[in-house]
Amino acid sequence: MFKNTIKVFFRYNKLNVIPLCVAKVKQVQIPQNLLPKPWLKQQIIFGLSILGWLGFEKDDAEKESELIMTIKRAILCNQREQFDKAEQMLHLALRLAQQQQNSQGVLYCYDLMANLAMDTHQLEKSEKLFVSVMQMLFAAGVKEDDLKMIHVSLKLARISHLLAQEEKAALGYKWCLEKIDSKRKASTDSKILYGIIQDWYAQFLLDHGKIEESKMHLQEAYNVCCDVQGKNTEQSMLLLNDLGITSWRAGDMAKAEEFLKDAVKTGKALEDKSHVGVVHANLGLIYLQSGMAEVAKKYCKQAWQIGNKNSNTESIEQANYCFDQIKEFLGK
Repeated sequence: MFKNTIKVFFRYNKLNVIPLCVAKVKQVQIPQNLLPKPWLKQQIIFGLSILGWLGFEKDDAEKESELIMTIKRAILCNQREQFDKAEQMLHLALRLAQQQQNSQGVLYCYDLMANLAMDTHQLEKSEKLFVSVMQMLFAAGVKEDDLKMIHVSLKLARISHLLAQEEKAALGYKWCLEKIDSKRKASTDSKILYGIIQDWYAQFLLDHGKIEESKMHLQEAYNVCCDVQGKNTEQSMLLLNDLGITSWRAGDMAKAEEFLKDAVKTGKALEDKSHVGVVHANLGLIYLQSGMAEVAKKYCKQAWQIGNKNSNTESIEQANYCFDQIKEFLGK
C-alpha cells in the first residue's frame, strides 16, 4: 500500500498517499479514492455546545437530559470508532427528539447521522442526509449565507469530490468560499470554517493537478490554523506536511524541505506523536530525492523509533518504506 509513496495528511479525511519518484522508483498515479477518516472528524463540527445547538438554556438541561446524554454517548461512540453503536444511539436520540417535538434536536441528529455516514464511507447515504439537513434549515428560515448552511454545503461539495463529481464539487467549493468571504473574521466559528474550506478546496485542486493554486489555499488554511489554534498543534503540523509535499510536487525542493523541517519541529512539541513519525519519514524521502542518503537515513530511523515508541503502524510502515528506498538508491 505504501509502495512508491510519500505521505500527505488531509485533515478530516483518510490519510492519503502521493507518489514520490526516487532514483529508479517508478512514479505512480495519485489515487482518486480519498475517503473520510474518523479521527479528527469532530473538529469539523462547530465549536457550539450541544445545548446551544439544540436551542436549550441551561435551566432546560435537566428536562432534556435524556436526549442530550444520548447524543453525547453517540458522539463518544463515534470518536471510539464504534460506528454501529453510534448509529443505534443516534436513532434513539432521533426518536426522543421527535417525541419531544424538538425540531432543533431532530436537525442535530440528522446532521450527526450524515457525518457518521460520511465517516463510514456511505457517501450516497450521507449526501441524502445532508440534503435533508439543508431542507430543515431552509424551512426554519436559515439564510443561505448562515454558517450552518455554508457548513452543510461544504460537506456536500466534499462528498461530490469523493464521488469524483468534479464539476459539482468545484461549484460547491467556490460557492462556499464566496459565501464565507465576508464572514471569515467575524467569529472563531467562521474562522475555523473558512480554514476548513481552504484546506478541502486545496485537496480538490491538488487531486486535479492544480498544484500552485492548491498551495496558495493550503497556505491560507495554515495561516488560519495558527491564528485560531496556535502554531504548536497537530493541525498546524499536518498542514506544514502538506505544504511540503505540495512544494515538492511543484518542483520546489528548498521549500519542501523548509516546510517539512518546520513540521518536524512542531511535532516535537506535541504530546500526541501519532503522526509525527510519518512526517519524519517524509522529510527523509525529500532528502533522498536530493541525493542525501545519510541524512535521509537519520530521519527514517527517527520515524521508525517514534512509530515504535507510540505503537503507530503507519509511521513504522512509512519508515520501512523509506529504508527500502535508501537501499535501492544505494544499489544494495
